Amino acid sequence: MNLISHDIGKAGAIRTSGVLFCMPILAIAGTGALTQPASAQTARGNGDNAGRLEEIVVTAQKRAENLQDVPIAVSAISGERLAAAGVVDTLGLANAISGFTVNINAQNFSPHVRGVGTSAFGPGIENPVALYVDNVYYASQIMGLADLTDVEQVSVLKGPQGTLFGRNATGGVIQLTTRQPSDTFGGQLRTELDQYMTSRSNLYVTGPLAENLKANLSVRYTTQGDGWGRNLFNDDEIHKIDHDVGIRSKLVFTPGENTTITLSGDYSDTINSLGPNLRPLPGTTAFLPGFSAAAGEYDVDAYITNRNDSWNGGGSLMAKQDLGFARLVSITAYRKFRFASRFVPSMTPIPAFDIDFAISGKQFTQEVQLVSPDNDRFNWVIGAYYFWGREGIDRFRNSFYPALFGLDKIEVHGHETTASIAGFGQATMKVLPQTGITLGLRYTSEKRRIRDSFGEGLVNTPGGLISTGPLGAIQNDQQKINRLTWRLALDHRVTDDVMLYASYNRGFKSGGFNVYTPGYPSYQPEKLDAWEAGMKAELFDRRVRFNPSVFYYDYSDIQLVRYDTNAVIFNAKGAEIYGVDLDAEAQVTDRLRLNLGAEWLHTRLKTMFDPAAPNNPTCFSSLPGGGLFKFACDANGNRVPFAPKFTLNVGVNYTAAILGSKIEFSLTNAYNGGYTTEASSNRLTDPNGNLREKSFNIMSGAITWTSPDERLSVGAFVRNILNEVVPSQRSAQEPWGYYSDYTNPPRTYGANLTYRFGAF
Repeated sequence: MNLISHDIGKAGAIRTSGVLFCMPILAIAGTGALTQPASAQTARGNGDNAGRLEEIVVTAQKRAENLQDVPIAVSAISGERLAAAGVVDTLGLANAISGFTVNINAQNFSPHVRGVGTSAFGPGIENPVALYVDNVYYASQIMGLADLTDVEQVSVLKGPQGTLFGRNATGGVIQLTTRQPSDTFGGQLRTELDQYMTSRSNLYVTGPLAENLKANLSVRYTTQGDGWGRNLFNDDEIHKIDHDVGIRSKLVFTPGENTTITLSGDYSDTINSLGPNLRPLPGTTAFLPGFSAAAGEYDVDAYITNRNDSWNGGGSLMAKQDLGFARLVSITAYRKFRFASRFVPSMTPIPAFDIDFAISGKQFTQEVQLVSPDNDRFNWVIGAYYFWGREGIDRFRNSFYPALFGLDKIEVHGHETTASIAGFGQATMKVLPQTGITLGLRYTSEKRRIRDSFGEGLVNTPGGLISTGPLGAIQNDQQKINRLTWRLALDHRVTDDVMLYASYNRGFKSGGFNVYTPGYPSYQPEKLDAWEAGMKAELFDRRVRFNPSVFYYDYSDIQLVRYDTNAVIFNAKGAEIYGVDLDAEAQVTDRLRLNLGAEWLHTRLKTMFDPAAPNNPTCFSSLPGGGLFKFACDANGNRVPFAPKFTLNVGVNYTAAILGSKIEFSLTNAYNGGYTTEASSNRLTDPNGNLREKSFNIMSGAITWTSPDERLSVGAFVRNILNEVVPSQRSAQEPWGYYSDYTNPPRTYGANLTYRFGAF
């Protein structure tokens, strides 16, 4: 089934196999007064709310609820606040949410929440922090690097969400909610330009098409004139977006007052050189000579310039039917992607070792929910979920110059398929007038298979490349996984504005296979038991929101990563994680608003060292002439990778009125206390801190003028004001050395323009 094609048909429509997603830009007509489309973050009332904080509505429990009524630690940020903080894509979410870090390997999105995540990547590898866009799970890490142009709200649910979201939500859930179509015509055009001539433009249009039918369309285009760095070998620009184009549309049909049908489609296409642009970590020496000592952090000196070519797209159909006693919800979705890249792990201008690969995948999901009406005494939801996905290697070729072990190239083949079905239910009941108890259960049955996975040797001959046959046995294997996960929570209303809660949750992440490294053992599921207690409070007539929580995690069979030929996932015994986090904001005056997020985190790995066993981290020692050799080592007591001890996010927003117009000032700062990037890193095995990221601050600011009629806005911004140079990847590999990649952008500054039309 090929739902999305690259062909754009006539009359502004994307043609699909069996489905036509209409792009209503030409068909939308009409004028009139518009109230803003229902926002995920809206005010409780009108005039009575002057100087108060807005209500934040989230769907953390499969129903729309006030954030302050949900006994879960949730960080929710509106699209407007993300834009003010300079966050333009999911990579930048770490600059807006405390306890949240992001690792990027070969354009794979790998988030970490409270220290739970993965730095592995490849076909079939899913994140322990699950990403949902408009209620649809995105299994592939490649699809996770998403633009936030038309996003209404981002919510991060912290801790395992094993009942309502299920598999692969060990660390939490990221929910992206995009704009919904409006009943009246309107829209906006926004464009910005920075000093690297990076042009980001977006057109959004919404309105009615016919009676009971409304639609929207969002089109974005980004291109970059100058790269952040250069390849000194051939003077190519790198860290540069050649083009990034995306389109999203929704059709909402309401044939009756009790029925709503939403058809959504999206497609994006990207060509860039954002990485992997591997270079020796500054201060270290590569195995091969030749890297220019004059290179800056964003520069490389390699005989091949990285280039990435990717696309992904899909569609979903959501149907809601009010049955009176409950609401029936069906969500059907299909997605597909392809990603190709070429890069040089040997990191020098001397031809030695490069990787040219392409992977692809597709997924189908079906979820059915039965949700009770909102009730002060008893609320429940039951449902079933089905997931099918297939990801594999279209091309993966390691090339050696000169030949290694008599081989000029090694090709890797393999595909992993997953089929999972689950049933779940959760209920909340008031056992006392101010006290509620929540019980949730989910049973998941999953089967994962790998087929025809092997490495193949190739030799150059006058007649071309000739295969020497498989290198080792051809792997055909499967895993069957049956798991019960649960949630037990107790909440109590101290007052109308203060709630206390405590919970015990279990989540699990699937096991799988090391597709990139045939012959290595499979890895087993991991599980996480979480105990949490917290408070949700709104104080001083709802001018202050104060949401602290404390948590303790017992993490079993934790999936760690070590680097052999490629990244290899293995199971360690476990980890202990505990900490405190806080989300707070204050409406100090009608014009001044402050927000704060903080987290202190303690982590400790529990491993069992056996030099003869495959489940050991890898330590590295420097060779005299440069480069590294590896050896198995003990990581017991080390910190969990990508788990900073302390993070702090602070934001200030001030609005002034001048001659009927509005000027808005915003300043944000995200402090990260630093973290290790591999499990093996400690002060004995890594005395120079090559696998440890030091503390850093990402500060951003903006000023925006808006006309009296609120149709025109002109702004200026500076992102990463302090010009912090933070690698998105920092690791080691035998024999090439310590390497780094800098996908995180340097300081950028520029201007933007927004024009609103209709009644938007």
